[in-house]
Amino acid sequence: HHHFASFFYFYVMNPFIAFIKLIRLPNLLIIAFTQYAIRFAVVGSFLGVSGFELLMSELDFFLLSLSTVMIAAAGYIINDYFDTKVDRVNRPTKIIVGKYIKRRFCMGAHVVINTIAFAIAVYVAYKMGNIKLALIQFLSIGTLWYYSVYFKKQVLIGNVVVAILAALVPFVAGYYELILQQANAVDTVNITMFYVEQGTAFDDVMLLFQQILQNIMQWVIGFSLFAFLSTIIREIIKDIEDFDGDKKYGSYTLPVVYGKSLAKKVAQGVAVLMMMILGYLQYQQILSNDTTSFMYFLFAIQIPLGYIVFQLSKAQEKEDYSKLSTYTKLIMLSGILYSFLFTYSLFQA
Repeated sequence: HHHFASFFYFYVMNPFIAFIKLIRLPNLLIIAFTQYAIRFAVVGSFLGVSGFELLMSELDFFLLSLSTVMIAAAGYIINDYFDTKVDRVNRPTKIIVGKYIKRRFCMGAHVVINTIAFAIAVYVAYKMGNIKLALIQFLSIGTLWYYSVYFKKQVLIGNVVVAILAALVPFVAGYYELILQQANAVDTVNITMFYVEQGTAFDDVMLLFQQILQNIMQWVIGFSLFAFLSTIIREIIKDIEDFDGDKKYGSYTLPVVYGKSLAKKVAQGVAVLMMMILGYLQYQQILSNDTTSFMYFLFAIQIPLGYIVFQLSKAQEKEDYSKLSTYTKLIMLSGILYSFLFTYSLFQA
Protein backbone atom coordinates (compact mmCIF):
# COMPACT_ATOMS: atom_id res chain seq x y z
CA HIS A 1 0.00 0.00 0.00
CA HIS A 2 2.81 2.36 0.92
CA HIS A 3 4.50 1.81 -2.43
CA PHE A 4 1.36 2.64 -4.31
CA ALA A 5 0.96 5.82 -2.28
CA SER A 6 4.49 7.05 -3.01
CA PHE A 7 4.12 6.10 -6.69
CA PHE A 8 0.82 7.97 -6.78
CA TYR A 9 2.34 10.95 -5.01
CA PHE A 10 5.23 11.14 -7.44
CA TYR A 11 3.16 10.91 -10.58
CA VAL A 12 0.10 12.85 -9.59
CA MET A 13 1.21 15.25 -6.90
CA ASN A 14 4.69 16.13 -8.10
CA PRO A 15 4.35 19.79 -9.18
CA PHE A 16 6.95 19.29 -11.89
CA ILE A 17 4.99 16.46 -13.50
CA ALA A 18 1.79 18.46 -13.07
CA PHE A 19 3.40 21.43 -14.82
CA ILE A 20 4.62 19.24 -17.70
CA LYS A 21 1.03 18.01 -18.11
CA LEU A 22 -0.32 21.54 -17.89
CA ILE A 23 1.85 22.81 -20.77
CA ARG A 24 0.99 19.70 -22.90
CA LEU A 25 4.58 18.67 -23.58
CA PRO A 26 3.74 16.23 -26.44
CA ASN A 27 1.91 19.00 -28.32
CA LEU A 28 4.84 21.37 -27.82
CA LEU A 29 7.24 18.78 -29.23
CA ILE A 30 4.97 18.36 -32.26
CA ILE A 31 5.02 22.15 -32.78
CA ALA A 32 8.84 22.24 -32.73
CA PHE A 33 9.00 19.15 -34.95
CA THR A 34 6.62 20.76 -37.46
CA GLN A 35 8.76 23.89 -37.71
CA TYR A 36 11.97 21.91 -38.20
CA ALA A 37 10.25 19.71 -40.80
CA ILE A 38 9.28 22.83 -42.75
CA ARG A 39 12.80 24.26 -42.40
CA PHE A 40 14.75 21.23 -43.57
CA ALA A 41 12.34 19.03 -45.50
CA VAL A 42 10.47 21.77 -47.39
CA VAL A 43 12.47 25.00 -47.57
CA GLY A 44 15.93 23.48 -47.17
CA SER A 45 15.46 20.66 -49.64
CA PHE A 46 13.90 22.91 -52.31
CA LEU A 47 16.84 25.28 -52.03
CA GLY A 48 19.37 22.44 -51.81
CA VAL A 49 18.15 20.69 -54.94
CA SER A 50 18.76 23.91 -56.88
CA GLY A 51 22.16 24.51 -55.31
CA PHE A 52 21.15 27.21 -52.81
CA GLU A 53 21.32 27.10 -49.01
CA LEU A 54 19.41 28.19 -45.91
CA LEU A 55 20.36 31.66 -44.68
CA MET A 56 18.79 31.79 -41.22
CA SER A 57 21.34 30.58 -38.65
CA GLU A 58 20.59 27.44 -36.64
CA LEU A 59 20.56 29.52 -33.45
CA ASP A 60 18.11 32.09 -34.82
CA PHE A 61 15.78 29.39 -36.11
CA PHE A 62 15.99 27.56 -32.79
CA LEU A 63 15.06 30.80 -31.02
CA LEU A 64 12.13 31.36 -33.39
CA SER A 65 10.89 27.86 -32.66
CA LEU A 66 11.48 28.25 -28.91
CA SER A 67 9.46 31.45 -28.94
CA THR A 68 6.61 29.67 -30.78
CA VAL A 69 6.64 26.76 -28.33
CA MET A 70 6.69 29.08 -25.29
CA ILE A 71 3.73 31.10 -26.57
CA ALA A 72 1.81 27.83 -27.07
CA ALA A 73 2.73 26.67 -23.55
CA ALA A 74 1.57 29.98 -22.03
CA GLY A 75 -1.61 29.65 -24.10
CA TYR A 76 -2.32 26.21 -22.62
CA ILE A 77 -1.73 27.55 -19.10
CA ILE A 78 -4.05 30.55 -19.45
CA ASN A 79 -6.65 28.40 -21.18
CA ASP A 80 -6.74 25.93 -18.29
CA TYR A 81 -6.68 28.78 -15.79
CA PHE A 82 -9.95 30.17 -17.12
CA ASP A 83 -11.41 26.74 -17.77
CA THR A 84 -11.32 25.17 -14.32
CA LYS A 85 -15.10 25.26 -13.80
CA VAL A 86 -15.96 23.85 -17.22
CA ASP A 87 -13.28 21.17 -16.90
CA ARG A 88 -14.81 19.92 -13.65
CA VAL A 89 -17.66 18.67 -15.82
CA ASN A 90 -15.77 17.86 -19.03
CA ARG A 91 -12.57 16.21 -17.77
CA PRO A 92 -12.71 15.92 -13.96
CA THR A 93 -9.75 13.54 -13.77
CA LYS A 94 -7.43 15.88 -15.66
CA ILE A 95 -7.75 19.05 -13.63
CA ILE A 96 -4.38 20.50 -12.64
CA VAL A 97 -4.92 24.21 -12.00
CA GLY A 98 -5.99 24.90 -8.43
CA LYS A 99 -5.53 21.24 -7.53
CA TYR A 100 -1.81 20.53 -8.03
CA ILE A 101 -0.64 23.96 -9.10
CA LYS A 102 -1.78 27.18 -7.44
CA ARG A 103 -3.84 29.53 -9.58
CA ARG A 104 -1.54 32.45 -8.80
CA PHE A 105 1.48 30.44 -9.95
CA CYS A 106 -0.26 29.74 -13.28
CA MET A 107 -1.02 33.40 -13.86
CA GLY A 108 2.58 34.30 -13.01
CA ALA A 109 4.03 31.55 -15.21
CA HIS A 110 1.84 32.68 -18.10
CA VAL A 111 3.14 36.26 -17.81
CA VAL A 112 6.79 35.25 -17.41
CA ILE A 113 6.77 32.71 -20.26
CA ASN A 114 5.07 35.16 -22.64
CA THR A 115 7.43 37.98 -21.71
CA ILE A 116 10.50 35.84 -22.42
CA ALA A 117 8.93 34.48 -25.63
CA PHE A 118 8.18 37.99 -26.87
CA ALA A 119 11.68 39.22 -25.99
CA ILE A 120 13.13 36.32 -28.02
CA ALA A 121 10.77 37.13 -30.90
CA VAL A 122 11.88 40.77 -30.91
CA TYR A 123 15.51 39.64 -30.99
CA VAL A 124 14.89 37.28 -33.92
CA ALA A 125 12.90 39.95 -35.80
CA TYR A 126 15.78 42.39 -35.22
CA LYS A 127 18.27 39.83 -36.58
CA MET A 128 16.02 39.41 -39.62
CA GLY A 129 16.27 43.14 -40.22
CA ASN A 130 12.57 43.73 -39.71
CA ILE A 131 11.43 44.44 -36.15
CA LYS A 132 7.78 44.52 -37.30
CA LEU A 133 7.89 40.73 -37.66
CA ALA A 134 7.58 40.48 -33.86
CA LEU A 135 3.98 41.66 -34.31
CA ILE A 136 3.18 38.06 -35.31
CA GLN A 137 4.17 36.80 -31.85
CA PHE A 138 2.68 39.81 -30.09
CA LEU A 139 -0.69 39.27 -31.75
CA SER A 140 -0.54 35.52 -31.11
CA ILE A 141 -0.03 36.14 -27.38
CA GLY A 142 -2.91 38.64 -27.29
CA THR A 143 -5.15 36.35 -29.29
CA LEU A 144 -4.54 33.38 -26.98
CA TRP A 145 -5.39 35.51 -23.95
CA TYR A 146 -8.52 36.84 -25.63
CA TYR A 147 -9.41 33.36 -26.77
CA SER A 148 -9.31 32.01 -23.21
CA VAL A 149 -11.45 34.83 -21.88
CA TYR A 150 -13.83 35.45 -24.72
CA PHE A 151 -13.54 33.79 -28.15
CA LYS A 152 -13.81 30.19 -27.02
CA LYS A 153 -17.31 30.90 -25.79
CA GLN A 154 -18.42 32.11 -29.24
CA VAL A 155 -19.76 29.94 -32.06
CA LEU A 156 -17.03 28.87 -34.49
CA ILE A 157 -14.90 31.99 -33.82
CA GLY A 158 -12.99 30.07 -31.17
CA ASN A 159 -12.40 27.17 -33.55
CA VAL A 160 -11.21 29.46 -36.34
CA VAL A 161 -8.89 31.38 -33.99
CA VAL A 162 -7.16 28.18 -32.81
CA ALA A 163 -6.95 26.99 -36.42
CA ILE A 164 -5.28 30.25 -37.52
CA LEU A 165 -2.73 29.92 -34.73
CA ALA A 166 -2.10 26.29 -35.75
CA ALA A 167 -1.56 27.42 -39.36
CA LEU A 168 0.95 30.04 -38.19
CA VAL A 169 3.25 27.30 -36.86
CA PRO A 170 4.42 25.96 -40.26
CA PHE A 171 3.91 29.37 -41.89
CA VAL A 172 6.30 31.29 -39.64
CA ALA A 173 8.98 28.59 -40.04
CA GLY A 174 8.95 29.03 -43.82
CA TYR A 175 8.16 32.74 -44.00
CA TYR A 176 11.14 33.96 -41.95
CA GLU A 177 13.60 32.02 -44.09
CA LEU A 178 11.96 33.26 -47.30
CA ILE A 179 12.19 36.88 -46.13
CA LEU A 180 15.95 36.46 -45.69
CA GLN A 181 16.25 34.74 -49.07
CA GLN A 182 14.38 37.61 -50.68
CA ALA A 183 16.49 40.24 -48.92
CA ASN A 184 19.69 38.54 -50.12
CA ALA A 185 18.45 37.60 -53.59
CA VAL A 186 20.87 39.86 -55.47
CA ASP A 187 23.89 38.49 -53.59
CA THR A 188 22.69 34.92 -54.02
CA VAL A 189 22.24 35.35 -57.77
CA ASN A 190 25.61 37.11 -58.11
CA ILE A 191 27.34 34.15 -56.45
CA THR A 192 25.37 31.73 -58.63
CA MET A 193 26.56 33.59 -61.74
CA PHE A 194 30.01 32.04 -61.22
CA TYR A 195 28.57 28.54 -61.57
CA VAL A 196 26.24 28.95 -64.53
CA GLU A 197 27.54 28.73 -68.09
CA GLN A 198 29.15 31.81 -69.70
CA GLY A 199 26.76 34.30 -71.23
CA THR A 200 23.78 33.55 -68.96
CA ALA A 201 21.96 36.77 -68.13
CA PHE A 202 21.69 37.92 -64.50
CA ASP A 203 17.96 38.45 -64.99
CA ASP A 204 17.42 34.87 -66.15
CA VAL A 205 19.08 33.46 -63.05
CA MET A 206 17.15 35.93 -60.86
CA LEU A 207 13.88 34.84 -62.48
CA LEU A 208 14.73 31.20 -61.84
CA PHE A 209 15.58 31.98 -58.20
CA GLN A 210 12.33 33.92 -57.74
CA GLN A 211 10.37 30.99 -59.15
CA ILE A 212 12.04 28.64 -56.67
CA LEU A 213 11.15 30.98 -53.78
CA GLN A 214 7.58 31.25 -55.05
CA ASN A 215 7.29 27.49 -55.31
CA ILE A 216 8.57 27.11 -51.72
CA MET A 217 6.05 29.70 -50.54
CA GLN A 218 3.20 27.79 -52.18
CA TRP A 219 4.22 24.59 -50.39
CA VAL A 220 4.54 26.37 -47.05
CA ILE A 221 1.05 27.82 -47.52
CA GLY A 222 -0.16 24.34 -48.48
CA PHE A 223 1.11 22.88 -45.20
CA SER A 224 -0.42 25.83 -43.32
CA LEU A 225 -3.80 25.27 -44.98
CA PHE A 226 -3.59 21.59 -44.05
CA ALA A 227 -2.91 22.59 -40.43
CA PHE A 228 -5.79 25.09 -40.53
CA LEU A 229 -8.43 22.69 -41.84
CA SER A 230 -7.42 19.68 -39.76
CA THR A 231 -7.40 21.86 -36.62
CA ILE A 232 -10.94 23.08 -37.35
CA ILE A 233 -12.12 19.47 -37.62
CA ARG A 234 -10.40 18.53 -34.37
CA GLU A 235 -11.70 21.60 -32.51
CA ILE A 236 -15.30 20.90 -33.52
CA ILE A 237 -14.97 17.24 -32.50
CA LYS A 238 -13.58 18.34 -29.13
CA ASP A 239 -16.50 20.76 -28.71
CA ILE A 240 -18.96 17.91 -29.26
CA GLU A 241 -16.99 15.86 -26.71
CA ASP A 242 -17.16 18.76 -24.20
CA PHE A 243 -20.86 19.44 -24.81
CA ASP A 244 -22.02 18.90 -21.21
CA GLY A 245 -19.65 21.27 -19.43
CA ASP A 246 -19.91 23.92 -22.15
CA LYS A 247 -23.70 23.85 -22.01
CA LYS A 248 -23.75 24.09 -18.23
CA TYR A 249 -21.40 27.09 -18.10
CA GLY A 250 -22.70 29.02 -21.09
CA SER A 251 -19.96 28.40 -23.63
CA TYR A 252 -21.74 29.05 -26.91
CA THR A 253 -19.88 26.47 -28.98
CA LEU A 254 -21.21 25.13 -32.27
CA PRO A 255 -22.82 21.96 -30.78
CA VAL A 256 -24.28 23.93 -27.83
CA VAL A 257 -25.89 26.59 -30.04
CA TYR A 258 -26.84 24.59 -33.13
CA GLY A 259 -26.90 21.03 -31.83
CA LYS A 260 -24.53 18.08 -32.10
CA SER A 261 -25.80 16.84 -35.43
CA LEU A 262 -25.14 20.14 -37.21
CA ALA A 263 -21.69 20.37 -35.58
CA LYS A 264 -20.95 16.87 -36.91
CA LYS A 265 -22.04 17.91 -40.39
CA VAL A 266 -19.77 20.97 -40.32
CA ALA A 267 -16.79 18.83 -39.25
CA GLN A 268 -17.64 16.31 -41.97
CA GLY A 269 -17.96 19.14 -44.50
CA VAL A 270 -14.48 20.45 -43.67
CA ALA A 271 -13.08 16.90 -43.88
CA VAL A 272 -14.66 16.42 -47.32
CA LEU A 273 -13.24 19.79 -48.43
CA MET A 274 -9.79 18.60 -47.32
CA MET A 275 -10.26 15.36 -49.22
CA MET A 276 -11.14 17.31 -52.35
CA ILE A 277 -8.09 19.58 -52.12
CA LEU A 278 -5.89 16.54 -51.49
CA GLY A 279 -7.58 14.78 -54.39
CA TYR A 280 -6.58 17.64 -56.67
CA LEU A 281 -2.98 17.33 -55.45
CA GLN A 282 -3.14 13.59 -56.06
CA TYR A 283 -4.29 14.27 -59.63
CA GLN A 284 -1.17 16.45 -60.07
CA GLN A 285 0.94 13.67 -58.54
CA ILE A 286 -0.36 11.15 -61.08
CA LEU A 287 0.36 13.56 -63.93
CA SER A 288 3.94 13.96 -62.71
CA ASN A 289 4.33 10.19 -62.09
CA ASP A 290 4.83 10.69 -58.36
CA THR A 291 3.27 7.35 -57.38
CA THR A 292 4.90 7.32 -53.94
CA SER A 293 3.27 10.62 -52.92
CA PHE A 294 -0.03 9.47 -54.40
CA MET A 295 0.00 6.29 -52.31
CA TYR A 296 1.08 8.15 -49.20
CA PHE A 297 -1.76 10.66 -49.57
CA LEU A 298 -4.22 7.85 -50.17
CA PHE A 299 -3.31 5.62 -47.23
CA ALA A 300 -1.92 8.07 -44.68
CA ILE A 301 -4.39 10.93 -45.19
CA GLN A 302 -7.35 10.31 -47.51
CA ILE A 303 -8.53 6.97 -46.12
CA PRO A 304 -8.12 8.16 -42.48
CA LEU A 305 -10.11 11.32 -43.32
CA GLY A 306 -12.81 9.21 -44.93
CA TYR A 307 -12.85 7.04 -41.83
CA ILE A 308 -13.38 10.13 -39.65
CA VAL A 309 -16.28 11.30 -41.84
CA PHE A 310 -17.83 7.83 -41.60
CA GLN A 311 -17.25 7.41 -37.85
CA LEU A 312 -18.61 10.87 -37.04
CA SER A 313 -22.03 9.79 -38.29
CA LYS A 314 -22.01 6.81 -35.93
CA ALA A 315 -20.43 8.53 -32.90
CA GLN A 316 -22.68 8.81 -29.84
CA GLU A 317 -20.63 8.61 -26.65
CA LYS A 318 -17.99 10.93 -25.25
CA GLU A 319 -15.35 8.22 -25.81
CA ASP A 320 -16.24 8.06 -29.52
CA TYR A 321 -15.43 11.75 -29.95
CA SER A 322 -12.32 11.43 -27.82
CA LYS A 323 -11.03 8.68 -30.15
CA LEU A 324 -11.88 10.72 -33.25
CA SER A 325 -10.01 13.70 -31.82
CA THR A 326 -6.92 11.50 -31.43
CA TYR A 327 -7.30 10.16 -34.99
CA THR A 328 -7.42 13.72 -36.29
CA LYS A 329 -4.18 14.45 -34.44
CA LEU A 330 -2.60 11.43 -36.15
CA ILE A 331 -3.71 12.70 -39.55
CA MET A 332 -2.02 16.03 -38.72
CA LEU A 333 1.15 14.10 -37.96
CA SER A 334 0.86 12.23 -41.28
CA GLY A 335 0.63 15.59 -43.00
CA ILE A 336 3.84 16.82 -41.39
CA LEU A 337 5.64 13.54 -42.07
CA TYR A 338 4.83 13.90 -45.77
CA SER A 339 7.46 16.64 -45.93
CA PHE A 340 10.17 13.99 -45.53
CA LEU A 341 8.82 11.86 -48.35
CA PHE A 342 8.66 15.08 -50.31
CA THR A 343 12.40 15.73 -49.73
CA TYR A 344 13.12 12.19 -50.83
CA SER A 345 11.09 12.54 -54.04
CA LEU A 346 12.78 15.88 -54.83
CA PHE A 347 16.26 14.36 -54.64
CA GLN A 348 15.16 11.30 -56.63
CA ALA A 349 13.94 13.38 -59.54
